[in-house]
Amino acid sequence: MRAYSMDLRNRVVAAVDAGMTQPQVAARFGVSLRTVERYLARRRATGSLAATEQRHGPEPRVRQQLQAWLPGRLTAAADATLEEHVAAFVAAGGERVSLASMSRAIASLPPEPGAELTPGGRRRRAGRPLKQKA
Repeated sequence: MRAYSMDLRNRVVAAVDAGMTQPQVAARFGVSLRTVERYLARRRATGSLAATEQRHGPEPRVRQQLQAWLPGRLTAAADATLEEHVAAFVAAGGERVSLASMSRAIASLPPEPGAELTPGGRRRRAGRPLKQKA
């Protein structure tokens, strides 16, 4: 869910400061009573109404290792299977990842300069001709 705009936040707090009750302000601006309370508490605690940064768990360290390791591996063994890539990643000191994770990591790599793309925007697999519309 997206945060409300700073303009709305300022108008909500200004309405409370002007003497309206919190339930009246919530009804007038179409926000919940809890939102009004939260804005007032945030202003008291920090002096600002700005939204806080959303935190979504720890950094994906295994994915970062995999993204850094993969380009060199694909250059060295482009025709290896996903299982062989996983085994090589583990042998290189990485954690074991699933075949699906390896596939997603390969698919998320940026395309090489000059690489052909399919009409859907995906990278074209080597050796497969691009279908032409008749």
